[in-house]
Amino acid sequence: MSRSASGGCLGASRGFSLVELAIALAVLAGLLYFLLDRVLYMQEVAEKTEVEETIRSINYGLRLEAASRLARGPNPGQLPLEKDNPIKWLNAPPRNYLGEFAKAPESAKPGFWYFQPDERRLIYRPNRAERLAIEATKGKELRFEVRMNGGMSQPRLVPNLPYAWFGDRAEVNR
Repeated sequence: MSRSASGGCLGASRGFSLVELAIALAVLAGLLYFLLDRVLYMQEVAEKTEVEETIRSINYGLRLEAASRLARGPNPGQLPLEKDNPIKWLNAPPRNYLGEFAKAPESAKPGFWYFQPDERRLIYRPNRAERLAIEATKGKELRFEVRMNGGMSQPRLVPNLPYAWFGDRAEVNR
């Protein structure tokens, strides 16, 4: 076998053939698809977790405000908790809270909270909602309202319509 001046075999191929390149690109595209799918899934899990944490914080703030009002005694000029904006009872509003609006702001990108004063509803419009199912509606908006919890005068933020995100059912007090 004859050798070239550089020391390699004369008949040896250099680099990838077109078939090898196509196979490598197909494998890379498949890996990128699965990676992107996992990233989108994790973003939706993070959004669900953030929503649940916001609801927990609001419920905690509502309980503190109810206890504070009970300790201070009745004040005829005060709105009942179920008629007021529940965001008021947080130390700071969520970073994606837009304010009070009669209907959702059209220019806002999804992933935000807003309060409807007429309906007395706190609404969340999710950014990622592929795994969100809301009962009796095709919309992808989570609507909450403050309700008193049974015989105990404990207010809670509860969904208006039952929903399941990743198969987890949200509690609804009727």
